[in-house]
Amino acid sequence: MAEIELFDQIRLDALKEISSIAIGNAATSLSAMLGKKVNITVPNIMVEALGKVPQLLGRRENIVTVVYLSVSGQVSGSILLVLSSSESLRLVNVLTGKTVTQIESLDEMGLSALKEVGNIITGSYLRVLANELKMDITHSIPGLACDMFGAVLDEILARLSFETEEVIIMESEFIVRKELYRSHLIFILAPKTANAIIKALGGWEK
Repeated sequence: MAEIELFDQIRLDALKEISSIAIGNAATSLSAMLGKKVNITVPNIMVEALGKVPQLLGRRENIVTVVYLSVSGQVSGSILLVLSSSESLRLVNVLTGKTVTQIESLDEMGLSALKEVGNIITGSYLRVLANELKMDITHSIPGLACDMFGAVLDEILARLSFETEEVIIMESEFIVRKELYRSHLIFILAPKTANAIIKALGGWEK
């Protein structure tokens, strides 16, 4: 397995700046989709061991909603938007105007709304990352899963053609109709492409 170089504080700060630009674009797109003002921030960004991810986001047994995309080009991996079951239901209620109290009760409209939100946020992030770092990055259409987080994560890892030890985790908060919603964006990168991003961040300027 290739060794991943370190994300030092300078590169993490650069990545957070780029993430803020991307999230700003996502907020504009979501505002247009909803016809309502949306504010999104990235209060924290970190690089953590893959094995710690379930604990950082709760437990492997916690039911979550995950929108996920495969990433290819000069960057290989997968990007996931993770919402707790309660956050998912709250978000569906404001997106669709319906009141849903259980994940199992989500209809096609609710699932499509969550998938579209995930597609906008992850797609905006990848586009800005590609533009700012001048890298060729493409992605698949989004998939959606509502299950125990450990099971979803294991399934996504099984699809990847590489092994990795570290992932980038971005906490994100967005406000719609004065209601605060929290989520996590998880970027699983192949070691080789992680190093390419690290090197590109070293030369990035605002």
